[in-house]
Amino acid sequence: MKLRTLVFATVAASAIVACNAKDSSKGSLKVQPSSTDEVKMAYLLGSQFGTTTYNVEKNQLEFTLDDSEFYSALDDGLKMETDSNFHVKYPDSVMVSIAQSMNDRARSIMLAKAPQPKNDSAAPAAPQKPAPMTAELTKNASYLLGVQFGIQFGSLQKQAAMDFDFDAFKQGVKDSRAKAADTTKQLQLSQDSIQAVSGRLRQKLLEQRDKAIEKQKAEEEAVKKAVEPLRGDTLSDGTQAKMNFKVKATGINVSAENLEAYSGKPLFIFYFSTTCGHCRHATPEVKKIAAEFKDKGIKTIAVASGGNNKRAVRSFIEEFKLDEANIDVFFDESREFGELYSDGYVPKAYVVKNDGSLLTYKNFESQKDTMLVELKKLAK
Repeated sequence: MKLRTLVFATVAASAIVACNAKDSSKGSLKVQPSSTDEVKMAYLLGSQFGTTTYNVEKNQLEFTLDDSEFYSALDDGLKMETDSNFHVKYPDSVMVSIAQSMNDRARSIMLAKAPQPKNDSAAPAAPQKPAPMTAELTKNASYLLGVQFGIQFGSLQKQAAMDFDFDAFKQGVKDSRAKAADTTKQLQLSQDSIQAVSGRLRQKLLEQRDKAIEKQKAEEEAVKKAVEPLRGDTLSDGTQAKMNFKVKATGINVSAENLEAYSGKPLFIFYFSTTCGHCRHATPEVKKIAAEFKDKGIKTIAVASGGNNKRAVRSFIEEFKLDEANIDVFFDESREFGELYSDGYVPKAYVVKNDGSLLTYKNFESQKDTMLVELKKLAK
């Protein structure tokens, strides 16, 4: 899901700050100094997200949050982050549309609040704030914000390698929003507790980051070792001369663990990333190529680079309707394809001849005509 376009402020783990909290709140869930770190850290994160939520409500979008939609969406966002098969209640295209609408509203409000030139008759009329949000828009914005924050909570939980208490997180959100609206209210942890918990969480995240870096290095070495038997002759530019169809690739809209089913046939391959702007721009052209040559004996497949995840690849298939275009989509989950046939940059395209001979195109746009010439030579 493309939620990166949101202008809403987010809570970065490296920027966790102490909150001004002294007395105990009357929240439905009690958080105390004797609570576990899984509870206190979750509550701390919730208090940070709650402050951000209130800022979005009152300053960026100027609306009143629909609590039911928001807290339900927190659950959905966490499920989406932890379960690749879970889908939020709106399709990706609708969520993107809601995000764009909220961005536009936030931008209009920001412009309307900006200082205007005085006593200048030639100046354009001052920007006007948008009308109050309808009930439907309020629900949509509340749901989108909740999903986004639920995803971020799940991501931080994963980064810390801890099982945070989600109820404590939601209680922290509620208490922090209540405090932002009424400064006489307080959070449930003292200032000293907040600072201590914040420090421990930072340390935990740093430790896990270092472990992740070491794990990545080990995985990269393992991939290099795994592909050695698959390597063949190289061309003058260092690229592989032939496609080895035994290379691992996880089928997403097909059932396959490698490319052996395509051996001995002409093939057009598109190597991409779901987050790459150039890849997204090239995808409609890839669909045109697939349509032009599908009845001429040339199959088109797409391979998502290892930096993606299955959910993102499935969303990409849905967004660009690759199933309808008869394009088989794979995920380079093992990273073997990228290690053998890419230099780390996307998009790339490959024309594979019947004997496996491989032509690699590193610049899709500028080399498109050359690709088409080679494909026409292979067409029936």
